[in-house]
Amino acid sequence: MTLLFVTNPLRAHTSGENYVFFDVYEDRLVGTFEINTDDLEKKFGIKSEKKEDWLAVVQENAEVVQAYIPEHFKISGAGESYPLEFKEVGLRDLGFMRFAKYDFVMKAENPIPNVITIENTMLQETGRLHRGLVGIMNNYHTGMKHGDESAHMIFGSSTSVQELDLTNIPSMLGARAMVPQGVLHIWIGIDHILFLLCLLLPTVLIRKDDKVIPVEKFHSVLWRVFKIVTLFTIAHSITLALAALDFISISSRLVESIIALSIIIVGVNNIFFKVGSWTSIMIVILGLFHGLGFASVMGELPFRMQDALKVVLGFNIGVELGQMVIVAAIFPLLFFLRKHPSYQPVILQGGSAVLTLVAGFWFVQRAFGLG
Repeated sequence: MTLLFVTNPLRAHTSGENYVFFDVYEDRLVGTFEINTDDLEKKFGIKSEKKEDWLAVVQENAEVVQAYIPEHFKISGAGESYPLEFKEVGLRDLGFMRFAKYDFVMKAENPIPNVITIENTMLQETGRLHRGLVGIMNNYHTGMKHGDESAHMIFGSSTSVQELDLTNIPSMLGARAMVPQGVLHIWIGIDHILFLLCLLLPTVLIRKDDKVIPVEKFHSVLWRVFKIVTLFTIAHSITLALAALDFISISSRLVESIIALSIIIVGVNNIFFKVGSWTSIMIVILGLFHGLGFASVMGELPFRMQDALKVVLGFNIGVELGQMVIVAAIFPLLFFLRKHPSYQPVILQGGSAVLTLVAGFWFVQRAFGLG
């Protein structure tokens, strides 16, 4: 996904990101790679005991980094791949952080086309949220001049190969744009929807004198739904933030398996209609894993680490909005049907049994890597 914004070099650079800036000429691309020295140490073990020695250290270890870059950064156009040739090696010192600079040129045998393909997986192995930014400073081929660090494409784990139309660069995707992404994810996340459905099914019934009867008052049911959704929201918001900001990291296979298992647990609980104080604890625990699932998807979206906290907040707001729409659509229907004789045996128990079987199939697929 291509982003366009204007800023200054000090604000543009942040941790968790590497940068590629280049000018587009008729038959070549000329630019520089900029890699945070923290990433040099993490990935290559390159480090300096003294701040003032970093330039010499970067230059001494240039061959190691320059051997790595061509394997993880490629540009092609009109069927032609552009070979990478390195020039000068330097250092950008921003005071609070430093970036090693590797100047380069990519020469083409034919004129550079308007649409080029960029593959960028640089340093993605150092962290799930690591981002690679590619900036077009000046496009002399098309006559477009963006200025220093103005036009950027953001590369992440699921956006490592992108096409760029040099004549048409879209506007910026910011934290606000993550709100609809959150809404979209909850709406297309069928496992999250089924989990919510499992939680909502028993809310319109109550056990009294060893009998299961419909709840009479709408506001009392609404309060139960509010408590359930609030507990789930708090739980998944905590782990979404922690995982998205890379404070915790758990195998996606394990997370997705437990999300499927969460539907099974709630579904079986619905079949036997077991309601107690432990239900709230169960919702919180399972909600924590759903947050990790949300974070896995968010981590695949292209966003700037500079705005990571705002991005997480925007995505989470979107998830909550999408969740509210689902609850608003399902809950009134369940309340309307609660007194029908078939509600408990068919809708609650039968529906929960079907959801449990579906989730059981997912669990086997995910836990054993079959799908």
